[in-house]
Amino acid sequence: MTAPLTARLTKTLPNVAPDRSQRARERIGAAAFEVWGEEGADFLDSVFAAAPYLARTAARRPDTLLQLATTSPETLIERLCETARDAAWLEDEAEVRAVLRRAKLDLHLVTALADLSGAFSLKQVMAALTEFADAAVQASLACAVRSHGVEVSDPLNPLPGYFVLTLGKHGTRSLNFSSDIDLVIAYEPEIIKAPEGKDPLKLFSRIAQKLSAIIQDVTADGYVFRVDLRLRPDPGSTPVAVSADMARYYFEALGQNWERAAYAKARVCAGDRTAGEGFLKDLTPFIWRRTMDFAAVEDIRSIAKQIQAVGKRAEVRAAGHDVKLGRGGIREIEFYAQCLQLVFGGRMPAVRAPATVDALSALAAHDLMESDEADALIAYYVALRDVEHRIQMLEDEQTQTLPLQSETRRAVAALSGADDVSEFDARMTALFGAVHAAFSAQFDDGDSLATEAGSLVLTGVEPTPDTRDTLDRLGFSQPDRVWERLAGWAAGRARAARTERARRLFSRFAPRLIEALAATGDPDAAFTRFSTFFEGLPSGVQPLSLLVNQPELARELIAMLGLAPRLAEVLARRPALLDSLLDPAFTRPLSEDPPAYRIERFTGLEALDYEQALNAARRLAREEKLRIGGQLLLGRSRAQDAGQAYADLADASLGAMAQAALLEMSQRHGPPPGDWAVLGLGKLGGRELSATSDLDIMLVYEPGAEQSQGPRPLGAQTWFIRFTQRLVSALTAPTEEGELYEVDLALRPSGSAGPAAVSLSRFEDYYQTSEAWTWERMALTRSRIVVEGGLAARLDRAISAVIETAGPADMLKSDAANMRARLERDRPARSPWDMKLRPGGLIDIEFIAQIGQLVLNKRLGADTQGALDRLVEAQWLDKADGEALKSAHELYADLTQILRAAHGAAFDPDKASEPFARRLCQAAHCEDLGCAADALNVNAGHVRSLFERYVGDVTFSATE
Repeated sequence: MTAPLTARLTKTLPNVAPDRSQRARERIGAAAFEVWGEEGADFLDSVFAAAPYLARTAARRPDTLLQLATTSPETLIERLCETARDAAWLEDEAEVRAVLRRAKLDLHLVTALADLSGAFSLKQVMAALTEFADAAVQASLACAVRSHGVEVSDPLNPLPGYFVLTLGKHGTRSLNFSSDIDLVIAYEPEIIKAPEGKDPLKLFSRIAQKLSAIIQDVTADGYVFRVDLRLRPDPGSTPVAVSADMARYYFEALGQNWERAAYAKARVCAGDRTAGEGFLKDLTPFIWRRTMDFAAVEDIRSIAKQIQAVGKRAEVRAAGHDVKLGRGGIREIEFYAQCLQLVFGGRMPAVRAPATVDALSALAAHDLMESDEADALIAYYVALRDVEHRIQMLEDEQTQTLPLQSETRRAVAALSGADDVSEFDARMTALFGAVHAAFSAQFDDGDSLATEAGSLVLTGVEPTPDTRDTLDRLGFSQPDRVWERLAGWAAGRARAARTERARRLFSRFAPRLIEALAATGDPDAAFTRFSTFFEGLPSGVQPLSLLVNQPELARELIAMLGLAPRLAEVLARRPALLDSLLDPAFTRPLSEDPPAYRIERFTGLEALDYEQALNAARRLAREEKLRIGGQLLLGRSRAQDAGQAYADLADASLGAMAQAALLEMSQRHGPPPGDWAVLGLGKLGGRELSATSDLDIMLVYEPGAEQSQGPRPLGAQTWFIRFTQRLVSALTAPTEEGELYEVDLALRPSGSAGPAAVSLSRFEDYYQTSEAWTWERMALTRSRIVVEGGLAARLDRAISAVIETAGPADMLKSDAANMRARLERDRPARSPWDMKLRPGGLIDIEFIAQIGQLVLNKRLGADTQGALDRLVEAQWLDKADGEALKSAHELYADLTQILRAAHGAAFDPDKASEPFARRLCQAAHCEDLGCAADALNVNAGHVRSLFERYVGDVTFSATE
């Protein structure tokens, strides 16, 4: 028709707020109402009283309201679409943005009034919105290409080979009033050419980003459309403009059934249409399979079952009901049609119609459903879409939910022609019930995949409200982010879920996973740690099979991840470690390990070349560190056993890496020109290592010749310095398997100012003179030889000689007290839980044990507990004081081992998960963390008093 709206009013709408309509008249101006005539003015009053957005739009665009009184809406819409199409020729980006936004405001006003007046059918409204969207995307693409310095000769194909697909309701030419548009931007690598000097991949993605911004950025003139780019293949890991070749491969190898349904609605809306249509043609075998695809039906049925499984959306009501996703909503009709299309569309191209109404008609025409049923569903669909539009007309919000407040719902009812909100509610409730009855007839078989906790739908581009409610109920603070991650895995966007079998396994595992995560007491942290672990897995079939078929092991793994952020990071970086959980030794208590167990594990590395030996050592050490940490955290082994196990592992690693370095040096420069030994100091020397300890070592040698005998001989000192450097590199260098240990050589004579390797004569001279500080002699009390090449006995005697001639007792104690004061000043404890550095902590106890040996001029033992026992035997320590120090040391060591295994060096009790807090309290023999903190404080106070008694006051000397 060509008549204006004033001649085509067929609906009378109630005025729900006369005062609001009066204010709208004042803002818009009397002239616009006068030309509409009395009946038309009353119609406008009713519309603007119910829909504030339309009233504001009319006030901003009064000329458009005037034109509607004299010009047909069809003509105006065609002009607006032409304006948008012409914008493709504009050179100025700001002008393009302004033209499109103003035209969109006019379009909204025209289509809304044409719809509400009865002049337009639903099909006409959707077609107008869609045609304008196509023109806006084309103009925005041309503008985006120009904005990146690319010359545009044809605005309808500004960059040959580059095209824009649209999916969803835009793809089916059935946009709703406040819809977003689902765009997929792609390019054909064989066709497209980037201008010289521009990076193609960056350029193509930046054009896509610019296109999106031109359309959706909010300016003073509003926005054009919201844009969603998440329906491209693997959106979590692909650029916003994707290669068509990559997309073809993705759909062939990893495409999901929900993506088949989505791309069945795809069409080209802008850019190189020939390239785009060729791409869609290539997707035909993926979307429309020749065989009857009942697997796809099961997928859709699973989604449908979960959508209607639980929550308020399972109810049929009006107030607060989602007319799209709720029971009896639009989505149920869409599913009804899609299910039959995916089953039969491969063999019957005639039923592949993208739009839901057309699909239902085609299915009925080919006897795949009853005609009466198709007609009823079409009528229901039109009615629901009409209500959806009226909800969105209120405030231009992207919502499909009927307002909870009766007054706001009354406005929706008024726009639908109903004066009585109760009558409107009853009509909607009946409509939802009728739709759901038809839907249920098709989906009444098959089990619901909702978990005991609720619905968990992992398809689509956003969570259903029921799924969001389920995750929220389980304690996840950001359910949308959790869903996005889970849905990505279910769709294959993780290496572990790339195969169809892995995805099936994950679907079975997902409900158990979220329930197990919730059971940790800190689901957010546990999920973060599990995510890091899962996304690092190189493949998922084996571990997922394990987790699905062995629920107890799955619970144990998730419990470990919930306890220990650090272990989760380790597993994430090296997911192959999961295999070690299958080793029977993994659950064997550390105290039951056979003698030399870890040394034997490293046997055979000498047969490998240097790089192979380094990688093998790193794999073995990681597996054993995971085992030790797991044993400790799960309470199967004591902290003392863990410390010794970590030390045994370090000894084995040092031995293997020293052998590898020795072979490498010998091949290049000949065998060592003398004897040597690697001295372990600190916690390595005392066999008290934790999960995060570095290795304090010193390499001492005694030359036996001036130089080595080999292809490239080196002087003795140079040979041993390079050997030390090679050993340190073997331990610390990041290979493809990561690092083995951090190494500290600072305890060697002269520290970093001295050579990396120390001759025995220099060692003896340094420690027997005033050149060495008291703290350096203290360090030797915790030394032991961990690897040796003929120098062990002589070096051992030299160390004993240093301790036996350490110096006057008063000087030693004064130096130690002063050094403790320096440490407290320069390296204060991070918190009361820093049991090493806090006053009265581990360092106080270690200093007492070390000073006692120097004062007695006796080497009593590198381990702190053993040294304390012998100091009691030597009567330097009172027995009760010795027991108190040992008890405090045991408490500190137990808690430190657990904290380091779980959290590394950082621990905040306020952020501790409930299971980890329980484990920590178990080790402290306390009821809660407050009790454990009190126990630490009591012990620290006692230890500090003993330090002051046996060593001295912790104060700076006058020279400080």
